[in-house]
Amino acid sequence: MALRNATQSQTPDRNSDPDEPQQVRIPLKIDDTMAVRSPAAPARIASCKVVGAVHGKCILITEPAIKINDRVFEVIDEILLCSCICDDYLYIFYSRYRNRVMGDIVCIEYPRELEIRRIREHTRICVDLETEVSLDTDKSVSAKMTDISRGGCRLTFKRRLQMSKGTGLRLTFELPNEVPVENLEAVIAKTRHIGNTTEIGLSFNNEMKEFTKVADFCEICRFV
Repeated sequence: MALRNATQSQTPDRNSDPDEPQQVRIPLKIDDTMAVRSPAAPARIASCKVVGAVHGKCILITEPAIKINDRVFEVIDEILLCSCICDDYLYIFYSRYRNRVMGDIVCIEYPRELEIRRIREHTRICVDLETEVSLDTDKSVSAKMTDISRGGCRLTFKRRLQMSKGTGLRLTFELPNEVPVENLEAVIAKTRHIGNTTEIGLSFNNEMKEFTKVADFCEICRFV
């Protein structure tokens, strides 16, 4: 993975040596989620929490461990490939394990180089989910969910339906991680017809308990 020099997006301090590299400050907050993986096995991801950080020196995180089974965990140490989202930006960087501070808290090096990507407010995740759609009239129809995010989803119906913006619906489906979602409330944000099919974009009611299942799934997928 190509990382750009962290000095490129920060104005040097007037009192600093112009030949001294300047570091970008990652706007980490306590309890931010960080995904950690080994460069040798990037598909295996451990999720951890940020405990603290000293700019330019170190970051404190909970120990990154991948669950093998109920008794065995594989701890990722040595070289780390880290990803975290802060203020609508994805920060990707390499780090190294330094030492264990206490309990399950470990110290890793603060990066000198970063890859920074601007991300959407709600990242769309491509899916292929059979979805039961209940209308306000209690009539149910089947649809295919083609993408999902924390903000909402997109559904495709295999026939032309008259659906208006602002109409309330309830959705029942199973997420790719096999978590069932039942009667999640949503509102139609846009609709269009493509041939004999109907496609609608929906906004979720994020105050519902079922919404937390979608939010947790999307949080995991941000780092995959």
